[in-house]
Amino acid sequence: MSVREMNWLTDDVHRVENLLQDTAGASSHPLVSEACLHLIKAGGKRVRPTLVLLSSHVGDAGGQATDLSAAAVELVHLATLYHDDVMDETETRRGVPTVHNKWGTQVAVLAGDYLFACGCALGADAGGEVPGILARAISQVCEGQIVETASLNDPHRPVDDYIHTISLKTAALFRASCELGAATSSASPAERSALVTYGEKLGLAFQIVDDVLDLLGDPSVIGKQPGTDLRAGVLTAPVLLACERDPRLATRLSNGDRELEQVLPTLMATGSIEATIEMAEGFRAEALAELSVLGGGVWRDTLEDLIDGMLAQIPELPGD
Repeated sequence: MSVREMNWLTDDVHRVENLLQDTAGASSHPLVSEACLHLIKAGGKRVRPTLVLLSSHVGDAGGQATDLSAAAVELVHLATLYHDDVMDETETRRGVPTVHNKWGTQVAVLAGDYLFACGCALGADAGGEVPGILARAISQVCEGQIVETASLNDPHRPVDDYIHTISLKTAALFRASCELGAATSSASPAERSALVTYGEKLGLAFQIVDDVLDLLGDPSVIGKQPGTDLRAGVLTAPVLLACERDPRLATRLSNGDRELEQVLPTLMATGSIEATIEMAEGFRAEALAELSVLGGGVWRDTLEDLIDGMLAQIPELPGD
């Protein structure tokens, strides 16, 4: 479910979207503004700011600190995408050329740095616990990215190690988004804890689903060519599971055989994609269990719908 489909959040969404546009496009230099607004204008589901807004409804929702936090976490997320695309040499993102593909690596890296700084500035404006929550999340994302970089092209990497890495690289901003909503709305400690754990499980499910989509997704839907991670040497959960089940695949990958059409038949034969989907469904169940301790309302229903919507993106497997 996209943030734009939540009619009851329309006013909140517009405020946050305006903050994003105004902040990222604030430079008087056209290259800076154009590069920093590039992915914002390309769209995106705005999952992280949505989580801030929804989580704030556990307490006193609608404050300025919540809006600032929602925009801040999305700017931080965008910054990570700029840097990820440079490292992975990705050509398209959200159906448009990546920033480094359009303006070069130097502009992409510096625009990412600029967006990081913009996000931190909004966090500082929000005040209270917000800057600390953002800073911890950023450090975790960077730690996860470093660990992932050290594990490139390693077909013998344990799946548990991969899950720990994505709990940093991906889930950190999901956790932070839920915590920001709780922290800016006077949530109780128990409510805050439940929301943070929900964010963790949602983030893990999100990344696992993305792993599957990178193998089976429609380019017109996912905004990039399938097999991008595989070609870059980022061996995700279904690939690592398949290597455990068929060591011959690990040997082939070590020898540089990383084209999707050559690897996919082994993934299907070993059942690793089905096992990965089951993993995502397990995280879904754990996330929903956390929500069960919170009060009812459309905001909580929407949090449930978010994780169900993520799993619904998985296409039917070939032969089903």
